[in-house]
Amino acid sequence: MTEVWNLPNLEAMRPSGHKWLLQILHACGEEQQAMTLMTIWRIWHAHNEMTHHKPCPSIEGSRRFLVSYLNSLLIIKQFPGSDVAKGKMVINQGQGFRRDKTRPKTRKFERQHWAPPVGGTAKLNVDGAFSMDGRAGIGMVLRNCQGEVMYAACQQVHHCSDALEAELLAIEMGVQQALQWTQLAFTVESDCSEAVNLIKRASPNISAYAFRIRVVREFLRERDSPLVKINREANNASHELAKLARTQGRNEAWIGVCPPDISVVIEHDCNPVIN
Repeated sequence: MTEVWNLPNLEAMRPSGHKWLLQILHACGEEQQAMTLMTIWRIWHAHNEMTHHKPCPSIEGSRRFLVSYLNSLLIIKQFPGSDVAKGKMVINQGQGFRRDKTRPKTRKFERQHWAPPVGGTAKLNVDGAFSMDGRAGIGMVLRNCQGEVMYAACQQVHHCSDALEAELLAIEMGVQQALQWTQLAFTVESDCSEAVNLIKRASPNISAYAFRIRVVREFLRERDSPLVKINREANNASHELAKLARTQGRNEAWIGVCPPDISVVIEHDCNPVIN
């Protein structure tokens, strides 16, 4: 676990006596305390499994379990009140268990709906979905100015590291397919502000996603396609497709027809109920 977690150096601390654990925890910060306790908890679980003649969990399996579990706790702490199941939040490792006090307080706003593109153009909506168990999926819907589906797809994603990677992949694959299935100019919409900002930022990107961001920028330049951040309520169609891919492992595409699974969403987008 020391390869991925900042665990205390027991050799340097040399804890002793019946309060050895308290001595260790006293010298740790809040996040390191959590990592230490969770590691001990997993060791105890493995001990119990062997005691009861059950297969011992693998080291890699235990590592993945603990990392995923701690990430879930960090999300709950950093994003109180958010829906963890949607997998939209990106963890700030430096922030740890502290809440982000710079985040604006939630305020009421008018619900937004999908808006059709201007005449003679198309609009591409994309979304990525990620859960802490590693499952991920992407969804994309390309529509014309009448709201008719020109192309739609959902795709399961393997070996996805986090929610941001899923969102970036959704934009990349969506734009790539849109370039293939229409000759019209098109706008790209995503509800992930971090992904949109990374792609639109003028300075070179040196993050782990640098290559993917560079590819997306090249795709967007082919038609001078603007990339726009929208609210979640205006992105329901691609969100539902991404969720299908993540939860059901679906890999499907529809050309010129509306996917049956999102027909109600598409109809609502074209005929929104005005509250």
